[in-house]
Amino acid sequence: MLYIDQYIAEKSVAISQAIAGRKIIYLDLKYWILLRDGLNFNPDTTTYKLAAKLVELYESKKCIFPVSEVVFWEMMKQDDKTSLLKTFQLVERLSEGIAILSDIQRVKIEFACWYSANLPTEEKLILNNLVWSKLPLVSGYFFYSHKVEELPDSLKRSSLDFVSNMPLSVLIEQPQFSLSPFTGRDDVELMNSNKEKYKHENKNRTEMFFSELWGVLDCFTDQFNEVIQEHYQKKTGYLPTAEEIANTDKTSWQKLIYQCFKLGKITTQFPTAKITAALAGSMRWNKDRKYTDGNDTLDIMHAAIALPYCDYFFTERELHTIIGQEKLDTLFQCQVESKPEAILAILNTL
Repeated sequence: MLYIDQYIAEKSVAISQAIAGRKIIYLDLKYWILLRDGLNFNPDTTTYKLAAKLVELYESKKCIFPVSEVVFWEMMKQDDKTSLLKTFQLVERLSEGIAILSDIQRVKIEFACWYSANLPTEEKLILNNLVWSKLPLVSGYFFYSHKVEELPDSLKRSSLDFVSNMPLSVLIEQPQFSLSPFTGRDDVELMNSNKEKYKHENKNRTEMFFSELWGVLDCFTDQFNEVIQEHYQKKTGYLPTAEEIANTDKTSWQKLIYQCFKLGKITTQFPTAKITAALAGSMRWNKDRKYTDGNDTLDIMHAAIALPYCDYFFTERELHTIIGQEKLDTLFQCQVESKPEAILAILNTL
């Protein structure tokens, strides 16, 4: 196991304990921008009242507003540096720098928790305690994971402590983060073409879900095997040899998880895969829906972050609708809303 993973796991438990008792609210970029600009509106407007209420709930320690690497990417769409810095300063304040781990990190933890739960002799891992970190470590995970491994053991912890506490306004000045606006978008032409090309392959919504699920699980096969190898090393003191790894079916855990989903043995244990497959499948199954704005992948990623680990998720109208159609808000007990007036009404009850 990489040192950074041990560090994040340890700190995640501390973060989970620190925010216990506060409602966890996840905002997509739309509402971070509203929050940034809303206090400049007329005090009689819903926008002003909503922004003021969000700040009030944070200052009274009733709520916390964690972010994610997806929020970070979307914030980087702003090409005006002044606006960008204002957004980062607001995020830094209301999130306290806390971020939910990336999908690769979360899936690995979700699998480890499921695996430990099925071994009677293993210490049971609590998923919701292990998905928290600080934004610099989440957004810069791959950069810092390799850099820290090169350091002497005596410097590793202090280096990660320093990075964790780095102000976001300083973070974006680091060489690994370009100040060029983020321009990543889905290839909507290709997605629409493939939607039409493969529409005959699934006869109903259930088949569509499992088609998407297999594709999602296939993306994380390496993470499943890393968990097993780390468990083997923990038990034996040795890593499996290259020959042992070569003689192992790399997809065996992917196949097992898939079959457990089919048999109804897995419901919420793999939230990232479940939510991603359900939303992507719904978008594909709706024959009248076209991919248009290039943001569907980021929207799905937001949902997979927010629904399992937050109490509230405030987002765009269409995503709100699809989540409700798939009953994911009910399954994961996360209240989702997209209308500012309805959000304000919810916040006034807290």
